[in-house]
Amino acid sequence: MQRPLNRALAAAALALALASTAQAQVGLTSNTATVTLNATKLSTLTVSPTTATTSIASITDNSLANQFADVGLTTAWNLTAGTSVNLIGWFTTPASALANGAAVIPSSKVEGGINNAGWTAFTGGAVGGVGVAGGSLQLFNQAVAAVNYLGSRTDQLNLRLNLVGFPTTSAGTYTGTLNVQAVVQ
Repeated sequence: MQRPLNRALAAAALALALASTAQAQVGLTSNTATVTLNATKLSTLTVSPTTATTSIASITDNSLANQFADVGLTTAWNLTAGTSVNLIGWFTTPASALANGAAVIPSSKVEGGINNAGWTAFTGGAVGGVGVAGGSLQLFNQAVAAVNYLGSRTDQLNLRLNLVGFPTTSAGTYTGTLNVQAVVQ
């Protein structure tokens, strides 16, 4: 009779041991593992015109009345550094900003400005590496700092031909490309 009792006691002891082990694991936690997250947003700087073409219906010789239709420009930036955003307009070949076959109008006869604030010829140099000597015009210089590293502005680009004192132009269509580019300094 002792043998079955010993077996019963052994079984009870084993069941008790297993139960206490299971109870001892409740609430047990592991070490804390960490994972570092890095996500990078690259700086951006864009210029978007409302139209890619502007025209003069009929050129008037020896006149300031040769105004192109205004072009809306939105300049947007999302930066991490810099003190200014500059918008530069420029012609690749200043001697022939607009051409009609062999007949040309130089950039010195093309004037521009922003928001009807006056006229200046495209005769300046590059700004911050943007533009070319003798064919560029800084259209604006917008101060930026940490409080406005994310921003935008919309302007009206005004353009005209100042043909006062310029030789009579040949009949035909004059075409050219004005590059407009922003640069952070």
